[in-house]
Amino acid sequence: MTLRDQILSHTNPSPHNGTGEEPLDPAQKPKQANLWGFPVPGEQNPSATSVMVQDYFVGNHTWENILSFGKFDYIVIGSGFTALAFIDEVLKHDKKKRILCIERGDIWLTTHFQNLPLPFKTVLGGPSETYPWTLSTETFKTKELGYLHGSCPFFGGRSTFWSAYAPQPTEDLMRDFPKSMIDASHEKGFWHSAEKLLNVIPADKIRDGIYCEMQMAIDELLKKRLSQIPTADTVVPAPLAVGPKSHTSTMRFNKFSVPGPLIALHESQRKHAEAGEGRPLELMINCTVTGLKKDEVGGVVRAIETSRGVLSWTDDDTKVVLCAGAVPNATLLLNSFEECRPSKGNVGKRLTGHVRSNITARIPREAIHWNGDKSLQLACTYLAGKDPNTHRQYHIGISAIHSPDPEADAEDAGRECPDYAAAATDEQLKGSKKHIVFVCSGLGELDEDNSKNWVKLNNTPDPASNVTVQYTLCPNDKKMWDTMDEAIYQTIEALSGNQPKAIEYWDDRANKWVAKKPSTESVRAPGVVHEGSTSFVGSKQNGGSLDSLYRPHGIANVFVTGGAVFPTSGSWNPTLTMCAYAQDLARKLVCRPGLIPPSQDYEEPN
Repeated sequence: MTLRDQILSHTNPSPHNGTGEEPLDPAQKPKQANLWGFPVPGEQNPSATSVMVQDYFVGNHTWENILSFGKFDYIVIGSGFTALAFIDEVLKHDKKKRILCIERGDIWLTTHFQNLPLPFKTVLGGPSETYPWTLSTETFKTKELGYLHGSCPFFGGRSTFWSAYAPQPTEDLMRDFPKSMIDASHEKGFWHSAEKLLNVIPADKIRDGIYCEMQMAIDELLKKRLSQIPTADTVVPAPLAVGPKSHTSTMRFNKFSVPGPLIALHESQRKHAEAGEGRPLELMINCTVTGLKKDEVGGVVRAIETSRGVLSWTDDDTKVVLCAGAVPNATLLLNSFEECRPSKGNVGKRLTGHVRSNITARIPREAIHWNGDKSLQLACTYLAGKDPNTHRQYHIGISAIHSPDPEADAEDAGRECPDYAAAATDEQLKGSKKHIVFVCSGLGELDEDNSKNWVKLNNTPDPASNVTVQYTLCPNDKKMWDTMDEAIYQTIEALSGNQPKAIEYWDDRANKWVAKKPSTESVRAPGVVHEGSTSFVGSKQNGGSLDSLYRPHGIANVFVTGGAVFPTSGSWNPTLTMCAYAQDLARKLVCRPGLIPPSQDYEEPN
């Protein structure tokens, strides 16, 4: 144990320094035994974690007291988007709520990696992803799918690596969502509250000198030519979570991520606690939750098994909120409750997600009636449609870049491109000074009726990863994917002014621009993204796992957030919707503070 862990933080008035009830009186805090190298040298090997724990995270001393005396209104498992959305909304209503947030990972990036210097681009993927599941052989051998993208095992989760797309789905895109969720989406401020949290702004409103005239030209052109893409329904400037936090901010483009705002909430609650107007927000890292233990009768969870000991309580007020992602949430439910397993429940029987296609082309800039200038310009447009045969959805994120000096522009382009995983490369920009390079990334939804997609418990020993995940392609998926790819090509042709000879496509194998369209195999990117529906809201007889309070059937005080609760995935990027429903859960629980008897079933979907 380090010196930092042996003393109480000088800035974190934790209520768990003794009795678990009230913050320790500052006058009673023990005096630090060693200051400024007197009478002996101080800590000589501090780590990033030990420095952050000093002021922001739960240390060993406080954690031991939490295990002995801890009393909370909400215990939040996970520290990603929905954790922030839930905690922020609760504290808006009542700053005296006692909240503990438990994250299995360490602290790493405190902001989105694109907000950092350009060399940080190399941290995307690889060791920054972990796979807390076993992938099925069938998925691994399906070359179009290959795998499911992993989790980011650090404080803030995937928020430090996401594309920042934050579209709002219309009701017709929320296929089979139950009445309770549709009704919630109609409530005043439902979408606005989530947009405000994430700092969402349409690309044409960024106006930072990089998203400017070219953005407006491309938007206007695609609106006029939308009919040339028969399966498309809408096209809009892409809504991106990059906007300023206030009208007076001088930073016009800053990709949103969770660590900063969640630590800011911690700091805000610290000040409220010192003033006697609130309670501290406890943030625990490097602690893996492995099981939930409920009473034999009543369906009330009173203990959480973790890698750092068992956290338990005797009262009926504590509520556990799962914010760890669709597959980790399912893993925890399957390990914890017989009611969720195949013999009695439906968790993991449905698994949805998105498949991707990426096509890069370049077109002379005159084709969009914009002659360009000597500065870097970017644009980002969002086009959505459906396959007419299956009614399954797709959307296309159209990123455009005009770079007259790719080497000099690299820093700004790397920072402001919407999706670094689908961005123009240095090789593509060289020699394209008189062109606009379009990177079109399509996302299409996998069919929720495919019973060969699932999450199941296996017999491996680690309860944090003892599941097998399987994705397959059914006929509806293949039809949708073909339709989406065709829509991407139609979009590129519309942008060219229906001048196919003006279009050049990037050939990854030849590493050069060519006139011929790339092969289907080369544009379909392996790796399923945005997994969902593992424990969706709905009746048991219709395959659902949760009631209208987002609780597993038969469990009184456990609540689920994220894409797991969606009956269908749609094709829209899910972050805004996940946050909006996490906020809805917070409002529902704050308005009904008592323990509500567990539901055994649920209404029929719409």
